[in-house]
Amino acid sequence: MLEALEKIKSAEEQNERVKERLMAELAAYEAEKKQLLQAKKEKLKIDFSNKLSERERVLARELEDDERDLTTNAEDAIRKMEDNYQGKKEQTIEQIIERVISEYGS
Repeated sequence: MLEALEKIKSAEEQNERVKERLMAELAAYEAEKKQLLQAKKEKLKIDFSNKLSERERVLARELEDDERDLTTNAEDAIRKMEDNYQGKKEQTIEQIIERVISEYGS
């Protein structure tokens, strides 16, 4: 009977040692996985930041291109309006001169 109790006690001690070893392995595994997760989070943050920066650069270039196009179109429109104004102005002056001549003579 005493021998059986000693075997049970020895088995319990061995189980406790195995439990402690497994708990240590589990803690190490958990720490490793947490470290990997943190590294992945950091990589994702960096990747997101890089993609966001690239998108901002692309949008800024597109905005500059659009602004340049709008400026060019506005300048063209202003030139056309000025040319049209000059043409109408000269035509109107000629018509006024013709009317004055026809009414009052030369």
